[in-house]
Amino acid sequence: MLETVWRPHPGQRAFLESPAKIRVLACGRRWGKTDACAAEAVCNLLGPEPTRQLIVAPTLDQARLLFERVLELVEALPGPAPPKVRWTPYPRLDLAGRTLAARSGHVTRSLRGNGATHVVVDEAAFVPEKLITEVVLPMLATTNGRLTLISTPKGRNHFWRFFRLGESGEAGVWSRRAPTSESPFVPEAFLQTQRRLISDRAYRVEYEAEFLDSEGRVFPAEAVDRCLVPDLPRLPEPPFLAGLDWGRYGDPTALAVLCGSRDEAMLLDVRRIEAPSWSAQVGLVRRALEAYPGVRLLCDSTGVGDPMLEALRRSAPGLRADGFVFTAASKAQLIDNLALMLDRGALKMRPDPELLRELEHFEAREAASGHRRLGATAGYHDDLVCALALAAWRLPQPYRPTILLGQPRRFSAHAKL
Repeated sequence: MLETVWRPHPGQRAFLESPAKIRVLACGRRWGKTDACAAEAVCNLLGPEPTRQLIVAPTLDQARLLFERVLELVEALPGPAPPKVRWTPYPRLDLAGRTLAARSGHVTRSLRGNGATHVVVDEAAFVPEKLITEVVLPMLATTNGRLTLISTPKGRNHFWRFFRLGESGEAGVWSRRAPTSESPFVPEAFLQTQRRLISDRAYRVEYEAEFLDSEGRVFPAEAVDRCLVPDLPRLPEPPFLAGLDWGRYGDPTALAVLCGSRDEAMLLDVRRIEAPSWSAQVGLVRRALEAYPGVRLLCDSTGVGDPMLEALRRSAPGLRADGFVFTAASKAQLIDNLALMLDRGALKMRPDPELLRELEHFEAREAASGHRRLGATAGYHDDLVCALALAAWRLPQPYRPTILLGQPRRFSAHAKL
């Protein structure tokens, strides 16, 4: 019945025909993973057995994309009655007792203890490993259910380790690499254009679905993964520290907000701010910061950033905002501080796919002058990384009292007390 509204290409068919209980699919961009997973979910909804299906993704918006595609396919079919759908507090549909829900990986507390017959973890390389091992897999223990991990690669992290299990045939895991070129809907001319516009490494990761870690990568996958958490460990509390990187030359404006210290900090907010004018951007930044009482802002004041900082100060007179001029040396200090925090696991953050992609493709390269050049590889942005580094630079350094000891003092045996 499904083939009346959708037909798989050969790569999708190979994925759908695998009987394995755990499937790992490393996909290139626009390969069609959303369509393939949606088609399988529809077949389960229309099958003879009761099913409880769950979509989990780094963010609820990401999970909604797959949920909405499932709904489109169901509504396009001529036979079944319309499903019952609710959208709050999270998307859920019910079709003759068979259910499908879409959840964010941030809400692990409410996921624990639930059961499911099939769980799809979308962008699985960008969620914390503990979400898969400690939350999702136990949901399938009593149902003999299936797990699908599907994602573009992100270095050699936990997703790569699951993929390797499938390559070696361990634990009944099936895995497959799915390059974009398999999709008949992506023209070869588009791929050739992308190959010229972005670095070779970026093309191999994003379109050929290869697991690569670059020698020039500043933030290793292992360090970033240590900092990822499904939920923040405690409630946010002052002081709030923010970093702001004004957009220029095609980069959007980016904002990051932290709390804590350089020993233990939490990422509360990271976002891009886009508006048709500079004044509108100033207003959006001011409103975003109003959610954090007493916030202290460190703002890029290089070039156009200086007048923008002044405009922000006029718009929000009580805001404590300072400027930071980017030079090769000052940027290196910022990035080194952030890299050290990530390496020590001192920054806890929920997975944001755009930030994680920027961290993955932020590299150190030797310039013609012999100096180290820090920034995004060709075809990528680094605005979120810069905003995060500015906020981390604002974090207080914990005070550690020390006692300086001199040489042992000698007393005469005849000294009077």
